[in-house]
Amino acid sequence: MNNLIFSTIKRILQVLPPGYKKKSAKMMVLLFINSVMELFGLAAFLPLFSVILQDGVIQTHPIISKVYKIGGFVSENQFILFLAGFIVFAIIFKNVMSLFILRSQARFSLSLYQYFAIRLHELFYSKGFAFFKQTNSNVIMRDVNVIPQRFANNMVLPVFNFLNELFVLSFILISLVLYDWKAIVLLSCTILPIFMLFYNWVKGRTAKVEKVSNEIVPLLGKSIFQSIFGYTDVEITNSQYKFRNKIAYYLNKLVKLSVKRTIYAQAPTKVIEAGMVITIFAITAYGLFFLPDRSGLAALLGLFALAAYRILPSVNRIMIALISIKGHQFTFDTILDVKEFTPDVENEEHITFNNNIKLNNISFRFPDSKTNLLNKINLNIAKGESIGFIGPSGAGKTTLMNMMLGFWKATEGQIQVDNSILKDSTIKSWRDYVGYVQQEVYILDGTLAENIAFGIDKSQINQKKLVKAIKQASLWNFVQSLPQKMETMIGERGTKLSGGQRQRVGIARAIYSGATILFFDEATSALDSQTEQEITESIRLLSGGDLTIIVIAHRISTLKYSDRIIEINNGSITREVTYEELSN
Repeated sequence: MNNLIFSTIKRILQVLPPGYKKKSAKMMVLLFINSVMELFGLAAFLPLFSVILQDGVIQTHPIISKVYKIGGFVSENQFILFLAGFIVFAIIFKNVMSLFILRSQARFSLSLYQYFAIRLHELFYSKGFAFFKQTNSNVIMRDVNVIPQRFANNMVLPVFNFLNELFVLSFILISLVLYDWKAIVLLSCTILPIFMLFYNWVKGRTAKVEKVSNEIVPLLGKSIFQSIFGYTDVEITNSQYKFRNKIAYYLNKLVKLSVKRTIYAQAPTKVIEAGMVITIFAITAYGLFFLPDRSGLAALLGLFALAAYRILPSVNRIMIALISIKGHQFTFDTILDVKEFTPDVENEEHITFNNNIKLNNISFRFPDSKTNLLNKINLNIAKGESIGFIGPSGAGKTTLMNMMLGFWKATEGQIQVDNSILKDSTIKSWRDYVGYVQQEVYILDGTLAENIAFGIDKSQINQKKLVKAIKQASLWNFVQSLPQKMETMIGERGTKLSGGQRQRVGIARAIYSGATILFFDEATSALDSQTEQEITESIRLLSGGDLTIIVIAHRISTLKYSDRIIEINNGSITREVTYEELSN
């Protein structure tokens, strides 16, 4: 148990962000104050019990007699009521202060949740495009949100609770030792073995419950996510029962784990309660055989009952805290990644895009591959040009575009923008010029305006820029037909939009962001011929000025207005033609 607490505190201190170690020291001081106040609240009962249970104590006790005289009390009943009123004041004061300390404690731990959630989000983004392509989104969401929350609520808070209750328990036990050390021996011989046996039985089990639960949650989320966003395919293939059975399987596992978790959480109260009853039996037996009279036994039982009033919840909370700390050790596997993570110092370089983009001897292969996907690509794209890429699937078109967007780094060669090399320090500046319209444009569950002004707070949207982007993307007539115009909710993932309208939202988004170079990655491949022609016409209207357009096309007709068409096959440029040459 000691090793668990010491090692946990040590690991928490290792991962605490700057400034939090001082805050944790302050929290320890507050916990100590809280413990003293708990003891003070308990001790407030002793004068009242002494006056009620022992005749003549008001006259004989040095402190009580002085208080009685100084207070000018005229009867013992009046004095007893005063003592009872003092207890009420002491307990209320103690509880109010405890709530303030509890609030500070919660703020401390939950600010850690906020800190680690943001840092993990930053960490995952630093891993780049490959990480998000290879890692299930439900695992990422769990690690960004659930793990930091569990670390704060089920690791840090329980450590504080454990230390607080340990202080309180220690003070009470010391007081009992001073009163009658034999009673403590009895208490140790009854409560301690029960506590240790139960803890040893439950600690491994609760750790397994939380670890397995942590593994199942993203799998359940994945199954639910796929069944919801794949609704049409699920219905068409009549596979709803398969998905439902999978969801039911994971839910069944989580339910069984939750039942165990509930039992483990409630069992300490029952176990400690049974231990207390055994202790009362032992103290009764001790008093009957070893104390001179029953009044001594009554006093001892009264004191023990008062102590038990606070010992029972303390021991219970200590056990619950230990179970939680043991069960959530797995959170360190993720949280410790933050300790090892050092954000790159932003050494941003500003670049301009006034002339051209040059691809010089670009070769690329994936980290886990031995063969190149792209080989010695050389290309010069002038500003204002409209360039089309064609080629069979797997030829390397999208990979080349992703390299120009800065998602992949060249294995060999380099990309230059106006003679500035595209690298980590210039990516952010480069993306200020870039707009990207994918085959499936990502649509937020928000208004049309929020989707076009992507990532900008609703109150900060520039209405003039918004109207301009809508008109240039040929969306104006559609917007006028909407019930709330630009403030119309367009549904999660754009369920209220057609395929062509989603593509236009992507174009409008790029224009709103101020992009001077637009990348289209097979933006019309999933559209019907009529809608494809409309999008192609929209692209034509955008071209011909300073706007540079790069299009990957599945259909040759999409490239009708391209200045040049580049054919890529087997990772190399095989030819460069015009639309007229290609269509003949």
